[in-house]
Amino acid sequence: MQYHHGNLKQQLIICAYDWISENGIGNISLRIIAKIAKVSQTAPYRHFDSKEHLLAEVATLGFDNLSSEMSKNKATDNPANDLVRSGVTYIEFGLNNEHVIDLMFSYPMKKTDYPELLASANKAFDMLVQRSKYLHQGNVESAPLNSISLHAYAHGLLSILQMNQRADKSDNSDFFKASSMLRANLEKVLGTFVKNLDFPSQ
Repeated sequence: MQYHHGNLKQQLIICAYDWISENGIGNISLRIIAKIAKVSQTAPYRHFDSKEHLLAEVATLGFDNLSSEMSKNKATDNPANDLVRSGVTYIEFGLNNEHVIDLMFSYPMKKTDYPELLASANKAFDMLVQRSKYLHQGNVESAPLNSISLHAYAHGLLSILQMNQRADKSDNSDFFKASSMLRANLEKVLGTFVKNLDFPSQ
């Protein structure tokens, strides 16, 4: 049995992140993660009260990674293009981390029960809000609603592209053709949405 004298908690979180990325959430357990990390089956319980606690930490890492990817898009003097690039980054992150993003947004877990998770999720959304403030002559009051609208739209596009990604390439359905066209024209589709994104604050 190999015991870790470093940051075991972080190692377990990374092991769980990698497991979920590959296998999904369904069969994960603290014992499985302990086995992967090569520690005793009781070791994870020193750091996590439950499986949900571990999942909350994995989701926190997911939001941190998303924020890191979005932060690579440096702000320019074209806020509409900046928002389009943010949307594309979000969708690409979701396509590359399908199971993790499902955990982040779809798993029935109350973020308020896990302050670090809530803070990490809010940080990612705030990056979108800050960029939305410069849209349409800096209509600051509209930024939160514009941001959540763009997030909802991008997440919907992500869901469609995830289905396209999972489809058999021999699929000749209209949906597969349309979703393939969406992927090829993603920036144009997002650009049209952002161009007309100007909800009033009231």
